[in-house]
Amino acid sequence: MTEDDKSTSGMVPRLVQEFTGQLREITERLQGLSRPSGSLPQAPGALPLPGALSAAQMTSIADSIAVQRSSIAALKAQLSSYDEQLAALEKILGPLSEWSRTWADLEQHLLNTGRGPAGER
Repeated sequence: MTEDDKSTSGMVPRLVQEFTGQLREITERLQGLSRPSGSLPQAPGALPLPGALSAAQMTSIADSIAVQRSSIAALKAQLSSYDEQLAALEKILGPLSEWSRTWADLEQHLLNTGRGPAGER
């Protein structure tokens, strides 16, 4: 066996041992979680696990979308109320506008009546 073959063959068992050790450590931590007072101790400055980080991000995104949809629902309600107010105002102003037009025609007719032939139009 060459020197490279020896180092490669020695590396594989070492990687397996490291992997097994990591699995054992994770299993022990999970067993600690199953106890009533058990929780994973976080090392100072340790980052959350990638899966937990993704879950937290997804929860944050979902919450943000829910807040935005709630805001849109509130805006819809406000716009609907405003539209109803405008419709009521439109109903009130319609007859007033017609009355104002009639009044302006009457004034014009009365002003033109006393002018002779031009007033007969």
